[in-house]
Amino acid sequence: MFEEEVAKSISNMLKNENKMTYKDLNITEREFEILKLIGEGLSNKEIATKLYLSEGTVRNYITELLNKLNLRDRTQLAIFYLKNCQTYNL
Repeated sequence: MFEEEVAKSISNMLKNENKMTYKDLNITEREFEILKLIGEGLSNKEIATKLYLSEGTVRNYITELLNKLNLRDRTQLAIFYLKNCQTYNL
């Protein structure tokens, strides 16, 4: 019985650990959407086309994401997404 409760508790902790949303990151829904697309390997041009934005606007969003998440470059954004956000949906 005790082992079953421990297993259930650990399972619940692991499930709840991945409940982060874009709000938890202090980024906008649009920024999260761009982060997701970067994590999926899309280029700025592909992101712009998909979201009906200009490439300049996408670059501006990426700059904001880098500042807000305290990351250096696009590669770190992709890694951050894959490590922390991949299973989250808006």
